Amino acid sequence: MNMSKYILFLAGVVLLLSGCNANDAPKHTTQKTQTKTQERYVDFNRFKEGRPCAEVKFMCLPESQDKSWQSIPLKDGLDMFELSPEVMAKRKAIIQRWRDEEDGKVKEQSVKLAAISEAFYDRVEAKQFLVKMEKDLEKEFPGFWRDVPKKVRYRWIRRAMSKAKKLGYNESKPNGIIEICARIGLDFDLDSKWEKITKFLILPNGTNHGYDIIASRYIDFTVFNKNIDAYGRPINDWSLRTAFRYLPKPKRPIPKLND
Repeated sequence: MNMSKYILFLAGVVLLLSGCNANDAPKHTTQKTQTKTQERYVDFNRFKEGRPCAEVKFMCLPESQDKSWQSIPLKDGLDMFELSPEVMAKRKAIIQRWRDEEDGKVKEQSVKLAAISEAFYDRVEAKQFLVKMEKDLEKEFPGFWRDVPKKVRYRWIRRAMSKAKKLGYNESKPNGIIEICARIGLDFDLDSKWEKITKFLILPNGTNHGYDIIASRYIDFTVFNKNIDAYGRPINDWSLRTAFRYLPKPKRPIPKLND
């Protein structure tokens, strides 16, 4: 073999060996990535860590053990405000007066009276939201409240509403974040276990695209092995398509939309 052929032979060997190494590298990287993804994945066993119990109930939330916040009344007094027959009659009268004004049946209210009427109406609406949210949680998670006093229930909901505001969600529609808090606790954004969920919730435009609802659906499927979401709809690869662009895929098979 002359020198030129020998050099070409060595070059071919080097290229062949380089190609083998290059092909091996992605496989190794993929395996490491999959391992890291599995480590970030929160299953039911990890979900139980740091909780008094593993059910979706108020008494199983970490904050249920902290009695200090539970004894602090809401500044606006809505936790003690009762929707009595008298209160609801006054609300009805205010609405009727507003309608009469629009129809030209009565003169416009004075500025002072209008402000008082609007403030009272808003107060009733705010309390009605607390009452509805409290009932909705009990309906979605039977036995969620058990013997928890109503005033504590309202205080907890208000704290969850504050969490929604902190994460950039609409204060007038905080339901999605409240439902997440009911599942994994008020301070989930401070727990490294839920870091991926928190980052998902605050993605750009996430507040406009219902990422809070998607996150609850993801948690229900991955942590609690549910196949139906809170609205009675099947959970499948289509309904979780947005979640799986950012969150670790579960260890169990994902139902297909067309199966």
